[in-house]
Amino acid sequence: MSEVRANLHFDPRKRGLGQVLGPLEAEVMWLVWQQGQATVKQIHRILSRRREVAYTTVMTTMARLATKGFLRRTRQGVAYLYRPTMTRAEFDRWVLRSVLSGLLETFDRGAVEYLVEYLSRERPEHLEYLRHVLTRQVA
Repeated sequence: MSEVRANLHFDPRKRGLGQVLGPLEAEVMWLVWQQGQATVKQIHRILSRRREVAYTTVMTTMARLATKGFLRRTRQGVAYLYRPTMTRAEFDRWVLRSVLSGLLETFDRGAVEYLVEYLSRERPEHLEYLRHVLTRQVA
């Protein structure tokens, strides 16, 4: 996994990739993950079947995702071939680490207390798993 250079902007009101990426960025990332690698032309072709989008908009979006560190691009003839720098699971872990680190650094014990309160109220099975993980860490 390469170095992500993007600042994380997390919006909990949205769902999925849209919590950290713009709508078109999220759609492009999904497509590149599905394809494994793709050119702007290939992604534009797929997106164009769903809605009207300019080729240059897709090109700019993919270049921006490369600048942020989510895609790696290599020249292939006259075009660029884009590959994800991380799997979807690695992306999810990166988001989780970034969000939790930010919350814990900013809110310290309050964040931990709320996590336990939330788990006991909404996800008791996860609270039990947390107990298991903590026991393993202390031992």
